[in-house]
Amino acid sequence: MKFFIQTWGCQMNDHDGEKLSGLLMAEGFQAVDSVEQADLVMLNTCSIREKAVHKVYSELGRLREEKQRRPLLVGVTGCLAQQEQAALFKRAPHVDFVLGTMALKQLPRLVAEAQAGRTRVMDTGEYPDNHLFPPAVTRRRDLAKALVTITEGCNHACTYCIVPTTRGAERHRPCGDILAEVHGLVASGYREVELLGQNVNSYSGGCTFAELLERVSEVDGLEWLRFTTSHPMNFTRELARVLVTNSKVAPFLHLPLQSGSDQVLKRMLREYTVADYLERIGFLGEGRARMALSTDFIVGFPGETDQDFEATLRVLDEVAFDGSFSFIYSPRPGTPSLRLKDDLPMAVKSERLMRLQRRQTELTQASNERFVGRQVPVRVETRGPTQHGWWLARSGEWKTVHLMVGPGRELPFGELVQARVTMASPHFLGAVLD
Repeated sequence: MKFFIQTWGCQMNDHDGEKLSGLLMAEGFQAVDSVEQADLVMLNTCSIREKAVHKVYSELGRLREEKQRRPLLVGVTGCLAQQEQAALFKRAPHVDFVLGTMALKQLPRLVAEAQAGRTRVMDTGEYPDNHLFPPAVTRRRDLAKALVTITEGCNHACTYCIVPTTRGAERHRPCGDILAEVHGLVASGYREVELLGQNVNSYSGGCTFAELLERVSEVDGLEWLRFTTSHPMNFTRELARVLVTNSKVAPFLHLPLQSGSDQVLKRMLREYTVADYLERIGFLGEGRARMALSTDFIVGFPGETDQDFEATLRVLDEVAFDGSFSFIYSPRPGTPSLRLKDDLPMAVKSERLMRLQRRQTELTQASNERFVGRQVPVRVETRGPTQHGWWLARSGEWKTVHLMVGPGRELPFGELVQARVTMASPHFLGAVLD
């Protein structure tokens, strides 16, 4: 049986897709590259914003038409599956099975039941050991870095966030298990690893997160170590010290702020003030100048005033983030923020988002221009040139780099090369190999 998995969302979802693929291939299934080639299609979903949910239901509509033309099994997994559960069958009756985020290892059983003719097969149970997925089963995609889950779930209670509902409370993998997986990955040829968790820096699986970074960095052959995503309340001085002193930890930090207004942060239940956030950034000291810093912003949160939004712009300028991900507030089912009055016109929200993103573009351009003329190590992320003639690479600061390479020259996939940056745009750096 041939299968195809379509994934939306974060790196955790991407890694879940690798786990799901491994489970199916262990049962003798064959991965293919498109819906049209597949006997089984799985939608590995995200539900953190309404737009992501619309995309899933749009694809489900297309699969309904495909299923009318030929035999096809359709499954839904990921955060939307955990959130909607049986309601998915009502909205999309052609779905054969629903698999929750905490029941990944039950996939072979659900597929077998669907193949046997059972309808509306579902498992969205909370399995206490789901975070202890066997690494050997994972079927990794052809990427220059490897993803490694260290925690699942989140113990914070941000009023807008559905993650505690879809991913559950925090579970932490033992430190020894993580080290063993990284050793195996490096032995198989990976030189870069990214540690994953909904709140990665709350890790406490036998050591602190800062200690885990130090231990993982000691693995011979590992060149760069990354992590995502962090919560400011768990960002410690010790973690900051490791970030700026450990040469194997990539010089990049994503630390979501969400708003520059204390009043909005309080309604979001983010547990910190703007001053607290800035203090944590200050933990980096002089090392901040050598790092790239990105963040998240939610625009138009219920009750956000003009003054609140202007405060966000001031913090944006004060920190001078190298990049940010910004979105209009998206109400999610079952979250406490639904009880807040949300009467700000969409036109106002859209205008605020445009202003914030325009200013961020200027800051990112300035950040990227600092690299022009410098020689920097970058990791090759493609096995050949794109249709535009360049190779794609990534710097330690998480800058996308377009490498211009002479005709006929091949670059080593997944390896570091020295590149001289010749141009900068808000979206990428242009570079040549000397």
